[in-house]
Amino acid sequence: MSKPKFYNRENERRSLSQMLKSDRSELIIIYGRRGVGKSALLEQALASNGEAYMFYRATRRTLSLQMEELANTVREAFPDAFLPQAFTDFSVFLNFLSHRAETHEGPVIAVIDELPYLADADPGLLTVIQHWWDANKRRPNIKLFFAGSYVAFMERKVLDINAPLYNRRTGQMMLLPMDYAEAALFFPQYTPQEKMEVYAILGGLPSYLEQFNPVATIEENVKNTVLRQNTYLSEEPDWLLLEDLRKDTIYGSILRAIAGGERKPSDIARAIGKNAAQDVNGFLETLKDLKLVVRQIPITESRSSRSRNSLYWIDDQYIDFWYRFVDPSRSLIARGIGERLWDNVIAPSLQEYVSKPTFERACREYLWRALMAGVLPNSLSFTDVGTWWGAKDREIDVVALNAEGKVALIGECKWRETPMDVSDYADMLTDIKLAGDDLGLSPNDSGSEINPWLIMFSRSGFTPRLEELANSQNPGRLLLVTLDQMYEV
Repeated sequence: MSKPKFYNRENERRSLSQMLKSDRSELIIIYGRRGVGKSALLEQALASNGEAYMFYRATRRTLSLQMEELANTVREAFPDAFLPQAFTDFSVFLNFLSHRAETHEGPVIAVIDELPYLADADPGLLTVIQHWWDANKRRPNIKLFFAGSYVAFMERKVLDINAPLYNRRTGQMMLLPMDYAEAALFFPQYTPQEKMEVYAILGGLPSYLEQFNPVATIEENVKNTVLRQNTYLSEEPDWLLLEDLRKDTIYGSILRAIAGGERKPSDIARAIGKNAAQDVNGFLETLKDLKLVVRQIPITESRSSRSRNSLYWIDDQYIDFWYRFVDPSRSLIARGIGERLWDNVIAPSLQEYVSKPTFERACREYLWRALMAGVLPNSLSFTDVGTWWGAKDREIDVVALNAEGKVALIGECKWRETPMDVSDYADMLTDIKLAGDDLGLSPNDSGSEINPWLIMFSRSGFTPRLEELANSQNPGRLLLVTLDQMYEV
């Protein structure tokens, strides 16, 4: 069976290639959620490099079994190596790399994937690596990569200022899920609307995107891979909790509450039968560490060290989709009639689901892509992009701040079947006026109005009247972005 096609990650591959070709030894830390593509990225970069390398993926096994598997991996990768027995511990393996570096002309390249599993079996592992690296870092030809999916472990135990490897690494890379445009590369035959819909369902993890057949319809894919037992996607949410959270029922209950629309900690607590926010705060922090949940605050408060105006969202579209639509009716799937969920539950509400938060999130992602591509006006610059909400349910979909923390751009996103019109523009101006004081848009000390750029995103385009307003008069420096344009940058 052929390997899945590798998409995107051009910048990351370029960085890894530079590290592999550098004239010094390298100790590189790569981390990110399971399924984000760390192993595939490393394999791609190493295979393109053309040099021999070893790639060991740690497992939940005893240390002696892991050392035996590690030795077998070394024998397969370096057939000329003489290893009469398994490594007794990891320090012996590291000393093998040192010896090979002394006797081998080319670079000695080794990858240890899922480092946290190996560290679980050997609590002193990171200190061993620290001492060995201090003694060998001046060699010119050792390239050592450590990768891990348990993000909290990698950040706290490997990269933290108090961690043994702090200041030892020569590079680090956190691999994030693909954005809406990168995810669309998996489905070249889909229309822009279908690409956004599938992004709302699967998100940006390559391991999820690979499960859909790019020539089948979204309906067929959901029925075949999500609403059927014993598939990767149907089992994944439960495996996440089993792998990372030991199947604690509280975590699954919190995810379901958030997917159902509960955003504030106090509301989440009540939804799962707890009394107050403090009863779930610790669980929310753990889910944040795993990159399953994100805490969102109004962008105007992003520079504040603490904000009580926070909302929680599931940070993985597929997990959100599964807990929103599938988990409440998983008994139908168990009985082999899960396909009914598409017709009765998912299809009738899919467009509303795409609208928020996926389309709004994609619009904010577009701004970064457009900025890097140079398609925005030269006078428009920003350093932060987010959303904003305030009293009386006032909400603005897209807000960008400049380097001084001032509002540089404000935007509205509409995922609907009709084009946006001048009336939508007027409504946006009204919302901005009502939120003006909170956004810092009131007259400044000199008495002049602060005039941010305005942007409108529309699934179905814009009426000629609105286009004329933007192109000819453009009183508010108005930018109009269609769905097609979002996929062109």
